[in-house]
Amino acid sequence: MNLQHHKNSITENGFTVINQIFSVEEIQKISDIIQNIDTSKDTFRKSEDLFAIRQFLKEIPEVRKVVFNENIKKIIKEIFGEKYFAVKSIYFDKPEKSNWYVAYHQDLTISVDKN
Repeated sequence: MNLQHHKNSITENGFTVINQIFSVEEIQKISDIIQNIDTSKDTFRKSEDLFAIRQFLKEIPEVRKVVFNENIKKIIKEIFGEKYFAVKSIYFDKPEKSNWYVAYHQDLTISVDKN
């Protein structure tokens, strides 16, 4: 996988789209894990209009191995370097007709260790 195009796109546009990061089997495994979790914790929001999990990787540690597959590890290393890691994670399933504000994914929060 040649990632130079994606690295350039991030530099120029602030984002890139990389397809086929996960196999069909990996996607199914992630879905199976999510379908079989206890959703009664405070970090879970489940209603008719949405299903969201704050602190996704922390709340569902068994999903880490699937999410951080070899493709993701290679992308992070080659595009950003060795010292990058996830500081926050959220999962949400928002039905097409549901319209609600999600500040977290709208880049309003930046996590830092020191300022």
